[in-house]
Amino acid sequence: MKKTLFTRALKGALAVAAAGGFALSAQAADVHKGKFSIDVPPGHPKTVSFEKFGKTVGERTDGRVEITVFPSSQLGGELETANGMRLGSIEMGSITTSVLASWIPEVQIFDMPFLLRDDAHAEKAMDWLADRLAPKFADQGFHLLAFTINGARQPMSTFPIRKPEDVVGKKMRVMQSPIHVALWRQMGANPVPIPAPEIYTSLQTKVVDFFDNTPTNYLRSKFYEVAPYYTNLSHIYAIAAWVASERWFNKLSEADQKAVVETAKGTVPEIHKLLTEEDKASLAKTEELGATIIQIDDKAPWQAKMAPIWEEYGKKIPGGEEMIKAISAM
Repeated sequence: MKKTLFTRALKGALAVAAAGGFALSAQAADVHKGKFSIDVPPGHPKTVSFEKFGKTVGERTDGRVEITVFPSSQLGGELETANGMRLGSIEMGSITTSVLASWIPEVQIFDMPFLLRDDAHAEKAMDWLADRLAPKFADQGFHLLAFTINGARQPMSTFPIRKPEDVVGKKMRVMQSPIHVALWRQMGANPVPIPAPEIYTSLQTKVVDFFDNTPTNYLRSKFYEVAPYYTNLSHIYAIAAWVASERWFNKLSEADQKAVVETAKGTVPEIHKLLTEEDKASLAKTEELGATIIQIDDKAPWQAKMAPIWEEYGKKIPGGEEMIKAISAM
């Protein structure tokens, strides 16, 4: 009798333990881990903001969503990140919109020169386009959380640039983008598509004479050493798409999806604030280090020279003419 009672008690204990183990396994299975790929280094305002985003999401979901940021292109460049998200090996990333143009051609609208007048105008346009283009992103396997400003692009050169005629015949490093190639060819320069990691050496070896980028990168990448002239033109805003894998996002509960979306929305202003502050400080620092900062007060000659790009690509980009008209009127 005692043996029978002992056996029953043991079976009961084992059953409880098994049930507890099953519960723990089920709980562990509910944790959704996300790798966040970014091309900027640790300490960069975007990296700092995204790390804070990941921590906040973890807190708001009681640990059910764990997001780990991988800076400095540890998981690959922006194109590799986009492909990884579509294949399911990467869950989240911040990708320059130009990189996504082969999947969502509408994002090329951000590359229209002088379309975005200033930060405030850029923010209005980004919000409007996010609502409009989210379904296009979803169709290609991306869940669009937001667009973010990487900064205004500025010419950085081995020679002073003050007027459009100054770039005629000069070799311009451009992004591997048809619009950027067409834009600088329109200006009379000789565009040369070169990957970002090769910019410094290309200037150093005189493969190119100038390029465009943002103030923070001018300092962080030490471009001022090989391109000591900086022209404050702001002809194009560099915009990034903050995206999650649609497949991964759809695995989250409705409550956890809401936590991710709301936290992302609250992070966007912080990214803009930190980047604006760093851009200003970076530019001042490069001037201290010997860079020459050229201010363009009258942009009309530049706008007139670049205007044909609006007409050409407004027709080529799906819905381009409508988007240009709507954004210009904001």
